[in-house]
Amino acid sequence: MSRSKLISAILTLAGLAVITGLVIYLGAGDVLRALAAVNAWGAAEYLAAQFVILLGLGAAWRILLRSRQKGSFWLCVWGRAVRDATGEFLPFSQVGGYVLGARVMTLGGVAPADATASTLADLTTEFLAQLVFIGAGLAILSRAVPGSDLLKPVTIGLAVAVALAVGLVVAQRGAGARLFRRLAMRIARRAAKGGAVEHVRRLQKSLDDLYTQHHRLAWAAFVHLLCWFGTGTASYIGFQALGVRISWIDAVCVEAMLHAIMALAFFIPGRVGVQEAAYTLLGGLFGIPPDISLSLSLLRRARDFVIAVPVLIAWQGLEARQLKLNMNAG
Repeated sequence: MSRSKLISAILTLAGLAVITGLVIYLGAGDVLRALAAVNAWGAAEYLAAQFVILLGLGAAWRILLRSRQKGSFWLCVWGRAVRDATGEFLPFSQVGGYVLGARVMTLGGVAPADATASTLADLTTEFLAQLVFIGAGLAILSRAVPGSDLLKPVTIGLAVAVALAVGLVVAQRGAGARLFRRLAMRIARRAAKGGAVEHVRRLQKSLDDLYTQHHRLAWAAFVHLLCWFGTGTASYIGFQALGVRISWIDAVCVEAMLHAIMALAFFIPGRVGVQEAAYTLLGGLFGIPPDISLSLSLLRRARDFVIAVPVLIAWQGLEARQLKLNMNAG
């Protein structure tokens, strides 16, 4: 654990060094002036777009749960907010974010197996939608900047991601599901924890039941796709607030390529430094000054603090309250 924390701290510091270096290189004054040019209305529109996306993500999760599973829309929104906040800010916590999101659902009355199964299905449908979104961005880039050096590596990365997506689906169904169940039961027996084997069986049954609901999976993937294009719309709003007259199509391309690049930097907490460098690179492809591209990245960071930090504080308070209730009950 100490070694993992040390590596995480080093990567975070390296990312912060990249941000500082970019600000100094591009001119701190230009970046600050660009951020100062964003009026209250523009900032409000940008944050409103992010909130709408969060509602959409909650709706996609809710679609995967049947009414009998007690997962209300607002519970799904709250669970998604906690998942994203922990995954964004806590080092090496992307997987931990999924676990905590599922925990929020169970505390809200959803059975643990259903919460876990719906989390896995939500992750799968979101990933599939992201691949379509990146593919759309790649098509836009090939027409807008046909000589871009990004085309080949992103195309290769997308092909690999498609293969991984197929493997992810297979791992939850058919022979892959049986292999997963046997492996989980073996681990459960070695751990010698009561009820572990039964939990695995319930989880697999929930997964099997969910994956027979093809219409739910399709609608969830469609809503996720709308949310991905919503991120492009948010970038468009951000660029407009910074005074850049970029088209919506180009903004979608920038956002799609941004996520393609950031997916390769999953091991860096919060993608610190990677996001800033990627925005600067991608903005240059569409003639956007580097200080403006960096300003949009900083605006995105400010959004993360405005939304995610209160979520983390509220979540910690609720967890402390739940712990106190458990202690009193014991």
